[in-house]
Amino acid sequence: MVGETTTLIFRRRPKAVSGDMRIGWRLSVMLLMLYYSRGKKASLAKLHMLNDAMRVNKSKDHLNKLLVEEQEVYSWSIRIEPAFARALDFLVSEGFADWGVANDRTTVKLTKSGISAAEALSESEEIFLEEKKYLKVVAKKLTEQSVVSVLSASKVRE
Repeated sequence: MVGETTTLIFRRRPKAVSGDMRIGWRLSVMLLMLYYSRGKKASLAKLHMLNDAMRVNKSKDHLNKLLVEEQEVYSWSIRIEPAFARALDFLVSEGFADWGVANDRTTVKLTKSGISAAEALSESEEIFLEEKKYLKVVAKKLTEQSVVSVLSASKVRE
């Protein structure tokens, strides 16, 4: 072994990163969630529900069934994702959205620059096609009362 040389070769290899782990995807989808919601705003709870549905097919199925009343509201536990909260803080700090309160709930509302950015995303025929198709329907159908029903049912179960 003494005197032998070994050559190490390092090669960069691409690693696939899922869309929900990319900040550009996450911020864009958050803009669309708010843009397609009534009044260009939503409660924090509603945003968490939409985020969960956008990321997990099982959650998307639950939300779809809840909205057409095929499933009871207590059947779904919402996942709270820390990365979502950090991205939401970033959205607010960059001036695309503002925090607020409505009906004793924390809300997020798009600012003028947030609406402009969301409109550009919405009008594009090349990006976020599946997300836009889904959110155009679901974000308006998911009312704050529906969100409260799901959260209230979750409390009863505990």
